[in-house]
Amino acid sequence: MPHEVDTNELLMKLSELQTLYKSMTQDILSEHQISASALNLIDILGEEKATLKSITEKSQLDKSTISRQMNNLVKKELVIKTTGEDKRYAYFALAEDAKGIYSTYNQTFKEQFSGMLAGWTEEEKHLLSVLLGRLNRSMTNGLKNSKMI
Repeated sequence: MPHEVDTNELLMKLSELQTLYKSMTQDILSEHQISASALNLIDILGEEKATLKSITEKSQLDKSTISRQMNNLVKKELVIKTTGEDKRYAYFALAEDAKGIYSTYNQTFKEQFSGMLAGWTEEEKHLLSVLLGRLNRSMTNGLKNSKMI
């Protein structure tokens, strides 16, 4: 008969996982000399040209914050800013260097994570994937339900 698991113990383990994940992320970001917010904006832009308004909507951050961060990326030559026929709108697109940084960051992250799971069996990795998927769905449903109240 399985023993009862303390919710506080699960929460502590989730908190520890979050801290370790953040530390790993910060180490890789530092190694690639880029901030988490810059990486997020690079991810949002992807292969598209986008206006400040569309980037703001996707990021769900304040327009002034996004404007400041985008101008910083333009100064670093990671983003190219152009104006269209209608001069009221500026368009942002990724420079090749930004695409390279993003790709290298993701590859490094994947390699480090794979290394951490090197001693795991395929069954253990599959079970982790299933349980994380289930937790994500439960949390998503819980958040949806709490907003309905």
